[in-house]
Amino acid sequence: KNKKSFPYNYTAEERVLVLSGSATVTPTDGSDPLTIGAGDAVTFHKGFKCKWKITKRMKKHYAVFSDVAEDGDEAEDLPAITCDVCSVGCVEESYFVKEGELDICPKCYEKDKDEYSGAEHQKGGEAWVEEPAKVVKKKKQPP
Repeated sequence: KNKKSFPYNYTAEERVLVLSGSATVTPTDGSDPLTIGAGDAVTFHKGFKCKWKITKRMKKHYAVFSDVAEDGDEAEDLPAITCDVCSVGCVEESYFVKEGELDICPKCYEKDKDEYSGAEHQKGGEAWVEEPAKVVKKKKQPP
């Protein structure tokens, strides 16, 4: 199942360059929808909430920019990851579903594991693989 429509909440400024494909982005504040496509460069500001509708499979480059800290230094740059089901921020831990390019929070993943089978477990936007527990066998000591 390929999800072509989903809500998104930008938790940091994001700049996007669309390489191919197209989408309609509809702001939740009632503003007019925006259609973007190949060659478009778009800046989404922190706090912007919208609904994406992919009209042609997209490829894009993007960069996420954090706020400037109070002391003038840049704050730590974290990827902006929001659950495509419930819109909660889930950069700390998420599941990435390659088909449909979905980000799923742990709560939504647990509700429907079958729907998201094969999803990549991520922490901080990076693949996370749990190391299997090692079994250590003790040698018997002679009496």
